[in-house]
Amino acid sequence: MFDAANVEVTLSVQNNTEVELGDVADTYAADQAREYKNKAGEYAENALNSQNMAEAWAESDSPPAGEGTRSSKVWADTARQWAESDTNPDGVIDARSSKTWAETARAWAESATEPDGISGAKSAKTWAEASSKSAAEASASAKVADTSAKASASSATAAKASQEEAATQATMARQSAESAAEKLAQMQINLKVKANVDSPVLTGTPAAPTPAANAQSTQIANVAYVKQKIAELVNGSDASLDTLKELADALGNDPNFATTIMTAIGKKLDAAATAQAALADGKGNNIAETYATKAELTGETGTLAAVAKTGSYSDLLNRPTIPDKTSQLTNDSRFVATDADGNVTLTGTLTASKVYNAVYNDYAEFFPRGGDTQRGDIIALDESTNKEQYVKATTSSLCVVGVHTEDFASIIGGRTLSPGDDILKVNLPTYIPVALSGRVPVRMYGKAKKGGWVIPSEMPGVGRMALPGESLTQAVGQIVKDDIAENVRLVKIIVRSGR
Repeated sequence: MFDAANVEVTLSVQNNTEVELGDVADTYAADQAREYKNKAGEYAENALNSQNMAEAWAESDSPPAGEGTRSSKVWADTARQWAESDTNPDGVIDARSSKTWAETARAWAESATEPDGISGAKSAKTWAEASSKSAAEASASAKVADTSAKASASSATAAKASQEEAATQATMARQSAESAAEKLAQMQINLKVKANVDSPVLTGTPAAPTPAANAQSTQIANVAYVKQKIAELVNGSDASLDTLKELADALGNDPNFATTIMTAIGKKLDAAATAQAALADGKGNNIAETYATKAELTGETGTLAAVAKTGSYSDLLNRPTIPDKTSQLTNDSRFVATDADGNVTLTGTLTASKVYNAVYNDYAEFFPRGGDTQRGDIIALDESTNKEQYVKATTSSLCVVGVHTEDFASIIGGRTLSPGDDILKVNLPTYIPVALSGRVPVRMYGKAKKGGWVIPSEMPGVGRMALPGESLTQAVGQIVKDDIAENVRLVKIIVRSGR
């Protein structure tokens, strides 16, 4: 009965608190106070149920909680001796007598510490004090809620400002989307001029690696490889006999040349036969009067020198030594030599009245490399460093020098080569081959009009055609052929300055 009384005190405190806080509606503090009231009601109901159960345990003649249970009345008849025991009644471990349970109940009602030694447990008295404290905290929370309401008004103002900022950001996002759509359209235009992976159709001047001389695969054969094979086929033949037509002409265009020759030979005198039957030569001269006989010649051969008999250079007397290497010549510091690949090297100065080359189009120089470049890139001096080096040109470049070329007819500078070295493989890691004059392909986008000037664009290394009235101080050259494509591609120009 002590538990029920204490629960009633808790209810009284919670109800008073609700009256004191009745003016605070729809706030966090009021909700908390209401929750504490509901909890107190639950505790009261549990106490009442406990009371009813205790009465059943006290007076029932049947098992109060099913088979094996006993009421107080039953226990009074069988266990009166341990009603007031301070030890385990009836020898049951951890069992308690009525006296012990009374003391425990009192502890649950009034103890200021953990009742019955259970960690975290609180008595009814402790719960009542906690409820009172919670009510006071609820009142304070109501005041805090009022302050929060004022803060919410300030937040609303800030939210409005955020909304306006969001509208601004939405406008910018729309503009970005429109810009992206434009770029997508340009990309779609660019994709239309790209070659398909399957059976591509290429325009312009596509390049491919040069296959090895002994290549047997399906690798693409470029111009350099074809020229190499033609050179192998010609194999140093005289210029008058280095084409199939010239050979055909030399054979009189006779498809049966071998038969014709053998027929003609058949009409000649056998070298092993006697010449007695021949009375005259082809010019009508009497052979006996015009030509010496074998006997006559035999009589004279004894007086001939050995070289006259053999024709061998080794039979000459006091014969000079013929050098078999150019380095054995008297002046071997300025001789022309060739390596195994046919490359010609020359020590000293080459002087000529004219030099002919019908393959390539430009004159170039190796410039110190300041970054990655590729064939057709517009090249400019790197103004971001004190070191002299060259990079891809942009609209901000002050000193445009030329175009990256790998098809030069002549080039100066670069590293010293050893026999067999490839000039590009040796120099490309540290130098850029830059066309200074002549005709070269340049990377550009947009329409190309014959005669138009090409200037650097905002894309590094890539040019565009200058618009009417634009400055030509950065111009790298003039377009030699109309091109209506608008994607980035190679367009041939004449390298020249627009200054």
